[in-house]
Amino acid sequence: MRYRVGVDIGGSFTDFAVLDQQTNLIHTLKVLSRPDRPGSEIVTGLIQFQQRDGIEPAEIGYFTHGTTVGINAVIQRRGVRLALFATEGFCDVLELARLKIPHIHDLFSRRPAPLISRDRVFAIRERSDCHGNVLQPVDRQSVLEAIAQAQARGWGRAVKALWFRCCTVTATGTMKPAVKAIIDEVAPELLTSYSADIWPIIREYERTTTATINAYVQPMVINYLESFEQALPRLGVKPPPRITKSNGGVMGVE
Repeated sequence: MRYRVGVDIGGSFTDFAVLDQQTNLIHTLKVLSRPDRPGSEIVTGLIQFQQRDGIEPAEIGYFTHGTTVGINAVIQRRGVRLALFATEGFCDVLELARLKIPHIHDLFSRRPAPLISRDRVFAIRERSDCHGNVLQPVDRQSVLEAIAQAQARGWGRAVKALWFRCCTVTATGTMKPAVKAIIDEVAPELLTSYSADIWPIIREYERTTTATINAYVQPMVINYLESFEQALPRLGVKPPPRITKSNGGVMGVE
């Protein structure tokens, strides 16, 4: 394979860099991004390379790209609508945060509004101690009530319209299997994201916000990556695409 392709997909423009491994020349190109049609900017760019520089998609041996789809969804508040299931007594976890104000010399400063508003947080009766020992098992009725309340407000009508999360007192995830089992039993169509799976650390606020952001952008990112992954083979690009990571490495789409 002759070419190595790197693509940076931004909210407005998509930038291409193609390395010809035979000549060591780098070809560049900029096209408009299409958030409404994810993957189409890749098709546009590769077709232009083919017409302008004679770069055949079938000769591409490596394809990697970075994207701001996830972070743009958070900044622009365009993610999915979420509901939060939290241990009783911890329903204000996103509102309280770490009790720090953004600017210590401005008493009127405000933190950004949480991605999940307080009226979409539902309590589950359960409790563990600091060692992960169960003090109060998950109360099934409280889970059923939380599901019913969320669905009654319209957040359970579409599969991706609602993501349930369970925030336990400790990072062990002791309560997660019981809550997940109940949700899977009575509302299997609802997608779930568990904080103990996403970032199993002790502090509940950090764990909750990380899992919240994950759930907030995941449906959009999944749709984007699936469209992107399907676009390449149609053009004749054989290697699977790689996605850049924040630590400088790459990973597969899956």
